[in-house]
Amino acid sequence: MKYILVITLTLLFSAMYGQTTQQFIFKFNVKKWNKEFVKQQKIDRKESYSISLFDVNGKQILFELKEKSMSEIPVPNLKVFKGKSADARKIISLTILPKSMNGSYLENGVQYFIEPVEGSCNSYQVYTNPQIDRKVEVGQINDIIK
Repeated sequence: MKYILVITLTLLFSAMYGQTTQQFIFKFNVKKWNKEFVKQQKIDRKESYSISLFDVNGKQILFELKEKSMSEIPVPNLKVFKGKSADARKIISLTILPKSMNGSYLENGVQYFIEPVEGSCNSYQVYTNPQIDRKVEVGQINDIIK
């Protein structure tokens, strides 16, 4: 009986605290991708573009992207893309600046984040379950509808 209680408590504890952060660090040259993007736009103004990124296990993912505007007036050196993976199982939102990119994609209800690694050139990390300061409250704290 004692062993069943210990096993049950162990399983409950691991289920509650078992969601560890997964991450993978990869190299991506944004300047080179931007140059190829501009060259492609001059040659053939297509509607979709492709980019190859990685998942948290290091597996390469090909995304098909469409450029979306943030405002009526284009913002120089800022490209916002929305798209999906080639297998149509993941949807992505990606912001590309002249020297860096940020974004996230969603797969089976799990959100994965893509951002530069601090202090490293052309290195990016893709991760899930970010570390959050639980003391900080976000959103509308006292949102009462009357």
